[in-house]
Amino acid sequence: MMVSSANWLRALLLFVVLGPMVPASAELASADVTAIDTLAKQAVIQGQTAGLVVAVAEQGKPVFVRGYGYANVEWDALATPNTVFRIGSITKQFASACVLLLAEQKKLSLDDKLAKYFPDFPRGNEVSLRQLMNHTSGIHSYPGRSEETIARAGISVPDMVQHLGTLGYDFDPGKDWAYSNSGYFLLGAVIEKVSGQSFRDFANQRLFQPLGLTHTAVDLNEEVVPQRASGYERDKAKQGEFVNAVYSHMSVPHAAGAIRSTAEDLIKWTSALHEGRVLGAASYKEMTTAPRITGKDPVNYGLGLWLAPEQGHALFSHNGGIDGFEASLAYLVERKRTLVILSNTQGGLGELRAKLLGVLLTEQR
Repeated sequence: MMVSSANWLRALLLFVVLGPMVPASAELASADVTAIDTLAKQAVIQGQTAGLVVAVAEQGKPVFVRGYGYANVEWDALATPNTVFRIGSITKQFASACVLLLAEQKKLSLDDKLAKYFPDFPRGNEVSLRQLMNHTSGIHSYPGRSEETIARAGISVPDMVQHLGTLGYDFDPGKDWAYSNSGYFLLGAVIEKVSGQSFRDFANQRLFQPLGLTHTAVDLNEEVVPQRASGYERDKAKQGEFVNAVYSHMSVPHAAGAIRSTAEDLIKWTSALHEGRVLGAASYKEMTTAPRITGKDPVNYGLGLWLAPEQGHALFSHNGGIDGFEASLAYLVERKRTLVILSNTQGGLGELRAKLLGVLLTEQR
């Protein structure tokens, strides 16, 4: 479906009438509120994204949560703070936390070799779980052209593990760094084998339910989800217009990218994770420690988290992209401030993340 950019003004006018669902508090300067609001509106007006939710939290408390544009353009359904989005690779920090919880229970070790769980996986005796988590395994990442059919039809976990074994290695395990979705799918398979539960059920019982993340789940295509956003792509032929995103079966991203959530749930999660209410101190240190690779430049990735500083400030973050959606979750360490951006358009963030971080980091200088 193609949607004219002329509709975005109507969406923004409706937003003005309805007002923000969560008003900005005194903890966020009025100038920052104005700047954030202006940047978000511009992203919609300029046709960067069909819909958008932006949220900011101070020490775990939401101080700005607003929706812009459309969650579903066919029904003129507006994006609101309660809109549910797929969050793509932000899933990886949840998957890492699941593995670390199992390690705390002595049910596995991060130094275990992949072959312990999948004896037939090529070179599995050379790859540790830690290497899967910090992207130093060397296992070639999916998706590529060979996964196009799988992405539409879906696949079982054992069959996907077998498929990933055919992709080969980009380098010897532990000798370099390269982002790999394959590693995280394999971690999801290990979680299932060790726990005796699906990744969906394990994450729900050990993370989502205890933390009150009531709108967060490992997504299922067939599930009816209240206030779920539809996913879009920008029309390549007509500027400012959108088409429906291609279908992706959620069995394929799995622990590498299949979670859905809301802005406020992601604020709750971030607060719990970084305040020590998810993992023990030793596990959290593992998660926020980058690997050292002899003869290589420093790596700014821990276990499911980017650790790279931005604009001169310490930041723990991750972005996520999946057919029809793009998301960003950033934790500003010094201020204990969280930024969440959720878009229902593939590539929908553009420069918005950097600009919003610029606003939030300026007053820390």
